[in-house]
Amino acid sequence: MLLLDRRERGETDSAETARALSYIESFLVRRTVCRVPPNNLNRIFQSVPAQLPLDVPVADGLHQLLSASNRYWPDDDELREKFRTAPFYLYGRPEQRKLVLQRLEESYDHPEPVDFAAAKLTIEHVLPQSAGDDWLQVLAEDATDGETPQDVHARLQHTLGNLTLTAQNSELSNHPFDRKQDLLHSSHLEMNRRIAATDRWGAREISARADELAERALALWPSPLRGVGRAERSRDWQLVHQVLAALPHGTWTSYGDLAAYIGSGAQAVGNHLAQTAGVVQAYRVLNAEGRIADGFRWAGPQPEGEDVRARLSADGIHFTQTGAADPAQRLTSTDLALLLADPDQEQSSEGAVAAGRDGAEPEEETRAERFFRQLAADDTPETVGAVRTLLARWEELGGWVGYGAGQVTTSAFLMLGAAGLPGAGIWPLVLYPGGGRGGSAEVVFQYLATREPFTDRLLRAELLGRVNGLDGVDIPEGKLDLRPNFRLILLEKDGNRDALVETLTWFRDRWIGRDMS
Repeated sequence: MLLLDRRERGETDSAETARALSYIESFLVRRTVCRVPPNNLNRIFQSVPAQLPLDVPVADGLHQLLSASNRYWPDDDELREKFRTAPFYLYGRPEQRKLVLQRLEESYDHPEPVDFAAAKLTIEHVLPQSAGDDWLQVLAEDATDGETPQDVHARLQHTLGNLTLTAQNSELSNHPFDRKQDLLHSSHLEMNRRIAATDRWGAREISARADELAERALALWPSPLRGVGRAERSRDWQLVHQVLAALPHGTWTSYGDLAAYIGSGAQAVGNHLAQTAGVVQAYRVLNAEGRIADGFRWAGPQPEGEDVRARLSADGIHFTQTGAADPAQRLTSTDLALLLADPDQEQSSEGAVAAGRDGAEPEEETRAERFFRQLAADDTPETVGAVRTLLARWEELGGWVGYGAGQVTTSAFLMLGAAGLPGAGIWPLVLYPGGGRGGSAEVVFQYLATREPFTDRLLRAELLGRVNGLDGVDIPEGKLDLRPNFRLILLEKDGNRDALVETLTWFRDRWIGRDMS
């Protein structure tokens, strides 16, 4: 507002104002990419107007102030590193991530640029989030330092080098790269055509693209000034300590998952945990197979009369007949991100579905039609029919179905309460089309933990037990603070549909009676 006011009063011109705004954009974007916490931004920007020097142009003064050590502005070296290693897809809000990719695409100055206001683009993982055998075979060729293909996948899947924008997300899905090449080659986005021009898509290609995008980012978003007392940041070990302390009872994670979460390497994580005493629950970090790492040692005095497996068992970790920790209890890098997620950084699902009741929209297809079209692309007619039956029975219970606003990948929310009034309703389940993997039902425990009466953990635990009553569903108690899911194909069984309707009836009754208890 200060910049625009000075421009309005003729104290600075449009070019100087634009230069000043570019420093603000760079400050915010670089901090987002490098995962600098946003909690002090209000204080920073409120203090700037009174501190701007009067003897230099406003853009230069702003550049100097934002470069000070108490207002951390990542430099070029840190930005390059984060483009290669940071799980950018797990940071910030979806619209922020999309804007960064949009600006990178615009930097190519294509003679026929995409109209981003009209285009219905979403973020696509080129290396898919669920990697099949074809993908894992490619990743095995690039594995280093004892990594498994699964470790390489966890490390790279959410990095900027593997992300792009597309209007064909559902078509691209988790297909092999040669199939994705055909679709990306016909894209109007220059970044997609460049991906399609490569012969393969593995760790080398993802890292090379990250480096290319990083150089474009350096040109787009100016650097902070040097020599103004800038502070140095260490690796995000504090974030490691926080997320390990937050691991729910009955869960474990791997070195690769933890490394992917902070944008590091599995070996670096292992070394840190081995050399740092006092890290809470460090023993719950296992190798990718769910086994205690060779050479594991306590970073400090070993608890008297206790080995690692005994401690894990006491913490609710189950072991298979082969001696590996139960894979259902493993938390991936995406799960870890949910543990420390700031609710204000989450996409507002409530707003997305508020206008979606009955699917009435001035479009060629309604939201409901889009949901079932996407569902039918991956699931059998029997599964699609089972979902239709479930939704009809939900409406018979007095609920309604809100369909997500996503054009490429949508969703269906089983809603209770007044339609169109954010904050007035509640939902226990969200259904998603599969995107090549088969549709799923997400049980939103993390969301329910902030909604009465399900702030009561015992009620959420009862909901978990009822959902686990479905044949083929076995969600660990440790995921009671997350958003676990089960496959919609399970609803083809009449008994499962009936059991789920009974669970939804119980949920409705608890919510209706919330003010009477």
